[in-house]
Amino acid sequence: MAIKVGSGVTPRGGESVYKMDGHSFVRSQNVGLGHLILDDIAFIDEETHLRQKSTELKLEDVLLNITGASIGRSALVNEQVVGGNVNQHVCIIRTKENLISSFLCNFLLSNYGQRQIDSFQAGGNRQGLNFEQIKSIKIAIPSTKEQTKVAKLLQLIEERIATQSKII
Repeated sequence: MAIKVGSGVTPRGGESVYKMDGHSFVRSQNVGLGHLILDDIAFIDEETHLRQKSTELKLEDVLLNITGASIGRSALVNEQVVGGNVNQHVCIIRTKENLISSFLCNFLLSNYGQRQIDSFQAGGNRQGLNFEQIKSIKIAIPSTKEQTKVAKLLQLIEERIATQSKII
């Protein structure tokens, strides 16, 4: 399913090390339901970024919130955050070529995907997913052609919903 499953770290000093520009630093509040919320995106400097090189974001990486109240929210990396990093509350899933990122993102947000994520929380008092649990998520993988069709259809529906919301 994936060639990378991992998360980052919050730099020492937390918010005090955030900058006005630099490398995007994606936190759980930036990962919405199928989209990124970038109105309060944080930035880190080059030195901090280089210490976290293993969490550098690539276009179409799938981001999944793995702790707290927003657990299970998922979105795709876009051009605005490419080259940025994530903190420890956000998991990067980089898919193999047989799994289209947008298909995986939509699957994780589906009832079936959310039920699997919820099942890992049963009996626990602290919400959190580990990488082994993420790797064990079961997903039927149709042909890449079918995945593309499904992902495009869902994107059109999302765009229609967003347009209607603006009108309202």
